[in-house]
Amino acid sequence: MTNRRHSTTLGAAAFVAATLIGLTGCAGGASGDDVTAGPTETVAVPTPTETPGETSSPTAEPTEPAETETAAPVVTIPTDCTQIVDGATYAATFGSTPLNPVEFPRRDGTARGSRTATVPEAGAQPFQIVDAAAELDCFWRDPAADITGIGVILGRLDQPTAASLLDQVTAAGATCEDAHGGQLCQQPIEVEQYPVEAAHTWFVRGDLYIAVEQYNVPTNDLIGSMLAHLES
Repeated sequence: MTNRRHSTTLGAAAFVAATLIGLTGCAGGASGDDVTAGPTETVAVPTPTETPGETSSPTAEPTEPAETETAAPVVTIPTDCTQIVDGATYAATFGSTPLNPVEFPRRDGTARGSRTATVPEAGAQPFQIVDAAAELDCFWRDPAADITGIGVILGRLDQPTAASLLDQVTAAGATCEDAHGGQLCQQPIEVEQYPVEAAHTWFVRGDLYIAVEQYNVPTNDLIGSMLAHLES
């Protein structure tokens, strides 16, 4: 076998030596090689094979666990107004103020307390939504008092009606914020005849709503106290 060397000029002696090497059948390698040429073989390089019954699959990329929403605790609406908060909170907030006096019925003239809810009409105003969907309507007020009193209504609303309620009270000037896993909106009530603090409060979480109307009755996170007592 003849070796090819690039860019090399052979002299006469080199030409003779190359001829002798070719006659003897020896292949000359690089300088210093002493390799005896043997029969030329074609060696096939095996390709990776798969074991029968096994299939290769791409390495799965690590995946992050899917985020799941935590369901809001279930709130049971009681049938008794005295059970909306724990005993200590009830005494501190409502004390001995008369509950649901007949002198102050609901806006539709019916008695307060536990009741069967109805579906608010399309386009209903906030007070109409609250009144119609009420399951418990409570009002504490001394008939002899000029204005002091507090009303609490609990009920359930579907999502579109709840959104309508919050949109309307926000448009009317209520300030809303995230609270207790839901939306809490509050709007001061101006009472011209009496310089007292008064406010409307609306709370919506899931299908639950709570509406509070208070005049000259201070409270300390009444919504939070109600939820803590009624959640299961």
